[in-house]
Amino acid sequence: MKTIVILGTGVAAAAVIRQTMKSSVLPRRDTRMIVVSPSTHFLWPIAMPRAIVPGQFTDDKFLFPLPPTFAGYPADQFEFVLGTASALDPDAWTVQVALENDGGVRAVAYDVLVVATGTASRDDMPWKPLATTESTVAELRRVQAQIAAAETIVVAGGGTTGVEAAGELGYEYARSGRKKVYLVHDGALPLSASALPSVRKQTRVELEKLKVRMVPNSKVTKVTRSGDDTVLELTAADGSKSSLVTQAYVPALGVVPNTAFVPDHMLDKGGYVKQTTTLQAQGHAAVFVIGDAGSLEANKAAVADAQARHLIAALPVYLEGKTLPEYTPADKEVFAVTLGRGRGTGQMGRWKLLSFLVWFLKGRFLGTDYAEHVAAGKRTLTTKFE
Repeated sequence: MKTIVILGTGVAAAAVIRQTMKSSVLPRRDTRMIVVSPSTHFLWPIAMPRAIVPGQFTDDKFLFPLPPTFAGYPADQFEFVLGTASALDPDAWTVQVALENDGGVRAVAYDVLVVATGTASRDDMPWKPLATTESTVAELRRVQAQIAAAETIVVAGGGTTGVEAAGELGYEYARSGRKKVYLVHDGALPLSASALPSVRKQTRVELEKLKVRMVPNSKVTKVTRSGDDTVLELTAADGSKSSLVTQAYVPALGVVPNTAFVPDHMLDKGGYVKQTTTLQAQGHAAVFVIGDAGSLEANKAAVADAQARHLIAALPVYLEGKTLPEYTPADKEVFAVTLGRGRGTGQMGRWKLLSFLVWFLKGRFLGTDYAEHVAAGKRTLTTKFE
């Protein structure tokens, strides 16, 4: 019997798990699946910039239990292991799993391994899942409590997550004068340099309309707790330093890949698993990599979506011993940024997206109207399955 092992249960993995289990192409009587994850719940990351604002979402809008979904699969062909991958031996075709329940270690052998372990947020913020579902919820509650009690809130980081968080906080608090909200970012304009200048300028304009106080060309270089306050040392691009006192510090300073278990020779300099254009790990044909853990494309939900859809079709081809189809990485910059609960911006290639379109497609619900189906593997961001 062949064993497919999938590491991860997030956006990249969810549809692959279900569609592989439901596939009529697979030789089902000769194949089983083992899914490994330290989390008992699927976290919907797109909702988290709004979820940190107290009272906006109940947990069931962005956290979905995995056991009810997995209970629908045949017990002799499916197993869920609650644990964290701790060591991969691609030559022996095994992965070591540190088990959550009893603290032991289990060696899991595979014929096919899918690495979909994603990334973790720097500073242990709940933008992404933490070590366990319980720790993710506990950190979210801490952030919400700080925001509720704060007079001043500082968001650090000018990427999509930081901008969206600042927009949500500005919409809820700053525009009415209830709280001061700052956005500290290291560029002259928010968002990365790959975004159109018009999109970056529009982002700044919309945040300023929400009374978010922009602190450009600056980084938070030191964080010091002082009673109920947090003192942030800011270093400007010219080297000058200043300080900002806040009661709620919300860092959104990027991510690190969850690949500590992968041998160094399989990783690039950033710690991402080196992928081929068939989404296999370089030099290891039995190891597939999808989503944020891979080196081929940037960390985006749309990338995880596209790679998952490709693997759903490619995995049966691999199991049948046929030539794998090539995956084509995106060649256009495509993203949408919500700016509060009424506005947004973004781009598709060289075209700037209309604010109304971003609000209609994303900003109204942040995907919470269909996230449950993504969690169950019944759809991706863009594709519904039967």
